[in-house]
Amino acid sequence: MNIAINIDCMIAMRDIPDKYFDLAVVDPMYGIGENGAKSGSRAKLAKRVDYKPVDDTPPSADYFEQLFRISKNQIIWGANHFISAFGRDASCWIVWDKDNGNTNYADCELAWTSFPGSVKKFKYLWAGMRQ
Repeated sequence: MNIAINIDCMIAMRDIPDKYFDLAVVDPMYGIGENGAKSGSRAKLAKRVDYKPVDDTPPSADYFEQLFRISKNQIIWGANHFISAFGRDASCWIVWDKDNGNTNYADCELAWTSFPGSVKKFKYLWAGMRQ
């Protein structure tokens, strides 16, 4: 059964039993100031859309403590920006090569994983509307 709820995850996680989920895949805010106001000025190939700035505060150490408590395994996108908040070593990172050419955006995205093994890379074009 799949259920979608609209609630602050810190509130929701309080009521979830330990190791309830087999896998948590998350992509929290990185806290690098990349919001609608900043990215709107980069429009070159398409008409610019004025998005409202968002709160991009990175997750707290408590967020990660709860995440590790409720899930058996984790994939955490953007963890290179806040690994100090959870401080766990890993040998198996995921590297997404966005194959986006010469842009102002990152060439790759990184995800920390709780799985054993070596670094894995996949290539998938992502450059805004070009996919």
